[in-house]
Amino acid sequence: MNIVDPILFQCRINADQPAICAPGVNFEPISYAQIERMIHNVSRVVLGLGLAAGETVGVLLNDKIFHVVLTLALTRIGIVTVSCRGRSLPKELAAAAVVTDTLGPFANAGRIILADRKWLDGDGKPFHDPRFACDGDQLCRIILTSGSTGIPKGVGFSHHKLLEKNARLDYTRLDRWSSSSRMFCDLGLSSSLGFYYVVYMLARGGMILLYGDDATTTLQCLNLYSMENMVTSPYGLAEYLKFYEAQPTFHCNFDHILVAGGSLTKQLAVRAWARMCPNLITTYGAAETGAVASGDARVAVEVPGAVGFILPDAEAAIVDAGDRPLPRGKEGIVRVRTAQAADCYLGDPETSARHFRGGWFYPGDVGYLREDDLLVVTGRQETLLNVGGDKINPEIVEEVLAAFPAIADVAVLNIPNELGIEEIYALIVTNKAFDEAELRKHCAQRLQAIFIPVRFIAVEKIPRNDMAKIERGQLVKLFRSAD
Repeated sequence: MNIVDPILFQCRINADQPAICAPGVNFEPISYAQIERMIHNVSRVVLGLGLAAGETVGVLLNDKIFHVVLTLALTRIGIVTVSCRGRSLPKELAAAAVVTDTLGPFANAGRIILADRKWLDGDGKPFHDPRFACDGDQLCRIILTSGSTGIPKGVGFSHHKLLEKNARLDYTRLDRWSSSSRMFCDLGLSSSLGFYYVVYMLARGGMILLYGDDATTTLQCLNLYSMENMVTSPYGLAEYLKFYEAQPTFHCNFDHILVAGGSLTKQLAVRAWARMCPNLITTYGAAETGAVASGDARVAVEVPGAVGFILPDAEAAIVDAGDRPLPRGKEGIVRVRTAQAADCYLGDPETSARHFRGGWFYPGDVGYLREDDLLVVTGRQETLLNVGGDKINPEIVEEVLAAFPAIADVAVLNIPNELGIEEIYALIVTNKAFDEAELRKHCAQRLQAIFIPVRFIAVEKIPRNDMAKIERGQLVKLFRSAD
């Protein structure tokens, strides 16, 4: 079965129901009947572009609804889609084309096809074509990930694996999650969860709200359309919390909030429970594997670094540097596997051999497993800051700095001084003036002296991907341009 088939079925039985909204100039959601007409119209256009089933095509569109519709239309005729994060794709993907709505050069694309919203127009009549045939095992979607490698890599999934991933969502969350019919997804379409949740909600006849043109219009739509659940990152949750705490009369009506892409701190959870939602769900996984662990945040946040309980159809193990299993409670290298996992990075056997071994995926995390299957992630193998032989996870330093009232966002990195000695620098986004002496006092109360940044450098924005994770590969360049 093609992943678009269940969506088209919902278009027939829930024609008048709202399907998707990305608030901007037009606040009105698109109905399932409109989605169906758009898919048929765009499919006709795509069939005339000379693209063939099995080819890889990138999608880079500012209009998120157009982005979703185009992706579904391409998928429907057997084309493998990948949502771009910028104006380049990994050369290993051998993309036949990129469909975009903005002019400019694009790296590693066979051709550039300019898209127009007129593609959505037409009579929308259903039609069939031999190229729509699908046995479910064909490659369907490529997700870009850099979480384990530091640079963008592509992992591919078939229709069957994507359908299995979505089926798992109904039993890997808290009790009322599966009965939700309206969801706000704050994660970008190029992220794994951003894509999965769009397909998940449309395939079950629900409504999904995507982040719109700006925060104000998006926030207005949360209550206007009675959004029940939200999917966001810890960084995103903190940003929404700031708004709700600053606007005490603005009600937050979420039943559940799923926090993905990083560990949820107890401080953030306590404030979010008080102001936003009583039910927070933590989850852990990777684009390469899908969800591996999940749980109620009330349990997870009591243990620093806890990300959730191992799911019944997933496995996790802690091993040493020689891949020898370690006992429960012993810290080591985390490896995981699921039935829906990818088995390689497309076109990159060398990197694949390091991260996909013996049926396991090695995400680069360090942690331990408790006797009750609670997974605790204590750090990263490759992003540890090394200062004179003493090591610390950058997230620990960043969490301390982010707790200082004047800092809105932060990223830390190692830079060698004139003697070649590594020192910690902090790139900070501020929301008001502050006294550096007070900031250093704040750090000294929470960090060893050696881990307090030697300098704080103001920048306009911290580079983050669609899962709101810091793109650490860009930090040195940002440091040099700002210094």
